[in-house]
Amino acid sequence: MLIGVVGLVLLLVVLRAVACGGDDDETAAAPRETAAERLAGSLSATQLVGQTIITPFRNAAPGQIPPAVRSAIRAGRVGGVILFAENASTVAATRRLTRRLQSITRPGALAGVPLLVLTDQEGGQVRRLSDAPPTASATVQGRGGIGVVQKAGQDSALALCSAGVNVNLAPVADVGTGVIQQQGRTFGTDAATVARSTRAFTTGARRGGIGVTAKHFPGLGRAQSDTDQTRARITTGAEALRAQDELPFRTAIEAGTDLVMLSNAIYTAFSPAPAVVSPQIVLGELRSRLGFRGVTISDDLEAGAFAGVSSPRQLARTVKLAGVDLLLYGGTTDAALAASRGLTSDLRAGRLKLDDVKAAVSRSVALRTRLGRTCRPTG
Repeated sequence: MLIGVVGLVLLLVVLRAVACGGDDDETAAAPRETAAERLAGSLSATQLVGQTIITPFRNAAPGQIPPAVRSAIRAGRVGGVILFAENASTVAATRRLTRRLQSITRPGALAGVPLLVLTDQEGGQVRRLSDAPPTASATVQGRGGIGVVQKAGQDSALALCSAGVNVNLAPVADVGTGVIQQQGRTFGTDAATVARSTRAFTTGARRGGIGVTAKHFPGLGRAQSDTDQTRARITTGAEALRAQDELPFRTAIEAGTDLVMLSNAIYTAFSPAPAVVSPQIVLGELRSRLGFRGVTISDDLEAGAFAGVSSPRQLARTVKLAGVDLLLYGGTTDAALAASRGLTSDLRAGRLKLDDVKAAVSRSVALRTRLGRTCRPTG
């Protein structure tokens, strides 16, 4: 009798396992959808594309948010803003501005996700908030040693978060003796020094709670012209680029950098097109070879490197197709909103892959959600 009962129990267990899929390894291993992925899946085409756009508002009066930017945020047509000194040049003024930005109502599931608020606070001549560290340029920081660099990263992060800025477009991870080094924006002229300093700044900044951006991949240090003003072509071979120029980016990734900014220069060893529109560089070098899983962001798509481009809309599409998550516009709100409209049409027409856009938005939303916890205005 006991054997019969045991047999019946075992039979029920087997039947239940079969009904639930048994020991199907594929089913058991199916990854769960994350909150960021669920949110991305709930957005309209307009909102989905919008979360990949970063807009400026450079012609506004200090501390003011133009109606076009307010409307775009309310509609979900942009996912973040970049601030310059003309918007707000002190911690207190920036805090007032960012609180107003974050208070703008956003649609649906986006209501609980902070906007990305970015600025450039490298130190030296690239320092948007005049009363926030670091005052020293990256070159001076690098000469001071790892401790100085790490403190610069942490102190700047604490100040920016206090001001409501949740992403610093720093550190510069470029190696070389070109224009960017002449501007005092690099930690040094050899790969090992820049790699150590990049790791230190990244580590310090992450301790301060902010989003960190290593730039300009795969390295702008060799450029003899400024991509903000004109085109730059780097003809160094792939082996040297990988061994030297990419090394600081590898250390930044190991240290947990949140974002990597793609360069606007051309690297002939990899592609005849600028890095930001090159899948070989974005997906091949950065994603596959270096294993970066964070958020990719363009450099300014209104920069001089793209002067004379006949179709800014096509440029935006090409950047997205290359695998860049966030499109940054540093000149005009009009250009950012035109890109948002154009990419929405592209998505609806199937010229962009829906899954790729959702993945980009998921990475961005996951970062924004975390920064909402770690990087908050104070005072």
